[in-house]
Amino acid sequence: MTNNPSRHLAEFAAAVSPDTLQPDVEARARGLLLDYFGVLIGGSDLAVSKRVATYAVQPGDGEASVHLRERAPAPAAALANGMAAHALELDDVTNESSLHPGVVVWPSAMAAVERGGGTLGDLLAAGVGGYEVTMRVGDALYAPATYARGFHPTGVAGALGAAVAAAHAGGLDADGIHQALGLAAGLAAGSMAYVQNGSDGKRLNAGWAAHAGFVAADLAAAGVVGPTDALTGTYGLLKAFSNDPRPELLSALDPDHPALLDVAIKPYPCCRYIHPVIDACRELRAANGFQPDQLRRVTVSVLPGGGEIVADPPEPKRRPANRVDAQFSVYFGAAQALVHGRPTLESFGEPHLWDPEVLRVADCIEVASDPTLDAAYPQRWGCVLKVEFAGGEARTVRVEDPRGDPRRPLSDAELVAKFRAAADPVDRDRAEAALGSALQAPLDTTLAELVQAAQPV
Repeated sequence: MTNNPSRHLAEFAAAVSPDTLQPDVEARARGLLLDYFGVLIGGSDLAVSKRVATYAVQPGDGEASVHLRERAPAPAAALANGMAAHALELDDVTNESSLHPGVVVWPSAMAAVERGGGTLGDLLAAGVGGYEVTMRVGDALYAPATYARGFHPTGVAGALGAAVAAAHAGGLDADGIHQALGLAAGLAAGSMAYVQNGSDGKRLNAGWAAHAGFVAADLAAAGVVGPTDALTGTYGLLKAFSNDPRPELLSALDPDHPALLDVAIKPYPCCRYIHPVIDACRELRAANGFQPDQLRRVTVSVLPGGGEIVADPPEPKRRPANRVDAQFSVYFGAAQALVHGRPTLESFGEPHLWDPEVLRVADCIEVASDPTLDAAYPQRWGCVLKVEFAGGEARTVRVEDPRGDPRRPLSDAELVAKFRAAADPVDRDRAEAALGSALQAPLDTTLAELVQAAQPV
């Protein structure tokens, strides 16, 4: 093995096989695939997802499924599915890399497996490799330093992970996966400018990463040569996209504990930086005698990587103009939790944007930092909530880790309930087929069979 981080990652991914998946890894991969299916079906009903599907689907028989229904050329399917699955802001997420691996890895891998006639086992193995690369590159970018440059880590690291997943699913060996990874580094992108006006650019960052990774894998399969090491060095991806890269984290590879075991599942459809705040608000709300109309001052701690994303500038954030704005407002998210409890998919859209009691409470909320929690970030994402009531009483709630974190995982029943809440309202039959496919289908079942089961009769 050469002393080359790109090569090391490619060799790690190439070694993953359906025949050697450890039981805990297979179970986790199935759970993450189920979570992806849920947000894909749920997100497919949004207007932007329908527009992109119209763009992607072409006359005739396509190579891969779009939203588990229509057919499209494989690269276009990866784009459409990545955007749809990211649309609800409910897809899986990571701590150290602060990104969303599932919505770049699964669309790219599925498109490759469907086109190649592969199996569920092929998909899960490709997913394990794709998650590994996405998360290791994301860790090494160091999210706060990537945000500071205006880049979205999901789009940047995700393109490489998607390339590795598609290359693995396409049957490429370590050499081919290495070339795909290198080529994808030249296609990586993802602008944070979507926070300016709640634009669909957030969804495009995920969809484009899935698309770019798929294209990179196809080019590698055709013999196109990528850089020897696209990650480190003067012209490497880390220096290009980060003010403070951590290249040593690229080598944190453990075949007995692949990175996807450390992925978090989102219980709330909003930015993950708001989740520990929501947990703290829900804990406060559950206390005896809590009355939201008695709130006078609420201070919540915001982590270093998320301040500008969810808290600044305060006044526009307190009055979100659309769903994406609301999903990226700590003031709105905290107020929703304090007034109504657990946020749902409906909480961040109309008419809830104008709920007078939520807006009143949002005006009471201020943000601060907590040195202890800041020091534990990005490995741990916590929150300190301090509240003053009209009668003079004060309370403090401290959350060390948000729900869905590997330290506070959702149960299997909660994972299925989350899936049903997202997918059932859109298409219960499609949801039922996807549920059985992800959790129960044998590894040697062809992906074409599983997708066909979700098609309308």
